[in-house]
Amino acid sequence: MRMTRMTLAALWAVGLPLVTATAARAAEPVPEPLPVDRLTVTVDDGEDHVATYELACHPTAGTLPDAQGACDRLDALGGPVGPPPPGQMCTMIYGGPQKATVVGTWRGAPVRARYNRANGCETARWEDMAPVLPAPQPTEGDGLHNSGWRP
Repeated sequence: MRMTRMTLAALWAVGLPLVTATAARAAEPVPEPLPVDRLTVTVDDGEDHVATYELACHPTAGTLPDAQGACDRLDALGGPVGPPPPGQMCTMIYGGPQKATVVGTWRGAPVRARYNRANGCETARWEDMAPVLPAPQPTEGDGLHNSGWRP
């Protein structure tokens, strides 16, 4: 009888830590997956040509050309580029009539940004966002009314 009690005690001593460790592991909270970053990018070339694209990152998907490059760029920037600081001196060099909006969520925070090419600061913001925002491409036109870009 004494042998049986010792055997049970030994099994209990060896098995209890395993059961406790397994129960503790099962009780640990499972981390929630990161939210998918989703943006809607709308680009107007200034001549009534408007294109709207969807972009999802983490994992990458969407209709934006070079979606992976766009997600990589946004990761490097920490998200869409914000407006110039108040009082920022900007060159008055006109970059073109293009306008864009980017709305959605990035890293769980709401995004609502507007972009244009009205001056040096705004053109630099636009260029920082490439390939999220397309670079103007030369196109053939009448020479009078050509914005130089097509979505």
